[in-house]
Amino acid sequence: MKLIAIHLQNFRRHGDARLELGEGVNILYGRNGAGKTNFLEAIHYAALTKSFINASDAECLKFGATHFEINAEWESDGGIRSTARVYFSNEQGKHVFVNKSELESFAKIVGEYPCVALSPFDLALVQGAPQERRRFLDSSVSQTNKAYLEDLLNYRRALTQRNKLLSEMKGAPSDAQRQSLAVWTESFAALAAAIMFRRLKFVQEFAESLAKAYRLFHSFSETPTIRYDSDVEIPPNATKADILSEIQLRLARIEEEEIRRGVTLLGAHRDDLDFQINGVSVRKFASQGQQKTFVVCLKLAQHFYIQNILNEKPIFLLDDVFSELDRDRASDLVELLKPMGQSIITTTEKKQFDNVRQILIDDGIHATAR
Repeated sequence: MKLIAIHLQNFRRHGDARLELGEGVNILYGRNGAGKTNFLEAIHYAALTKSFINASDAECLKFGATHFEINAEWESDGGIRSTARVYFSNEQGKHVFVNKSELESFAKIVGEYPCVALSPFDLALVQGAPQERRRFLDSSVSQTNKAYLEDLLNYRRALTQRNKLLSEMKGAPSDAQRQSLAVWTESFAALAAAIMFRRLKFVQEFAESLAKAYRLFHSFSETPTIRYDSDVEIPPNATKADILSEIQLRLARIEEEEIRRGVTLLGAHRDDLDFQINGVSVRKFASQGQQKTFVVCLKLAQHFYIQNILNEKPIFLLDDVFSELDRDRASDLVELLKPMGQSIITTTEKKQFDNVRQILIDDGIHATAR
């Protein structure tokens, strides 16, 4: 996948700006506050309809503006061109268009323009709460499996309705409420089983991509592993039916406790990923340097995983990655990225790399020679 050009209007600090990109490695450089990361954020919007730093749509509006608009021109690895447009205003909300046709669901664009983003915020993958790791997992699978994304969206709706009902049942639940709970539990359990089954398959498939990413760096001697951590006891090689049976059994056992507390206490929304190197927890025992290395390799592995399944190289967005690397390692990273398709990197200074496109971002946008 390649982004040919992107045009921003009233997005973050950019009132009206157009950026044209080349194949391979593109470096956006300029002073802090010039709006380099804003471009990466806008590209992520054009690919996945949202910010990669979890900002709200309203937060991306230029100060004083009533709306923002992003127009992107894409070209697939097979040479097929298309356009994506994202429009947002506080009054009308967000609207997404592909080839000028509005999408009924934002989910329909996911996977059409595969995208991987790496930023300093991604240290939360190893240091933060389980929801950060679930978000990484769900993004990886959703971009390669639309049925999974549909199940995930339906699961979230079922969870919301089940929690609402459980909250209403606190105290003295009626027979009608118990019957309604049984209906929601049946749907909820089936969706949870489908999601957990696909997540387990992802963990198995992703392990090789993660090992491959570590092998690219000859100075990294650690052996990475990843494990799916769930309250539901899932034996190796469990089928979807096996997982469903276990979920139903556990939900039956804790039903009265859920009614008493007014919330769903079991499910895919509570699961986690356990990252390890050499059999030791990355979150608990790895140094900060090892944690940063693990995050970089996670994102490289995500790129490999998506490419292997879609047969399309994701666009790679890397925000401020050079600040943590010396010159030799920065050069190694750039050389590693060159055969991986199009990548866009932000940094504060122009770099001395061969065969990369460097673009100065200031009050205007200036592309230098390759």
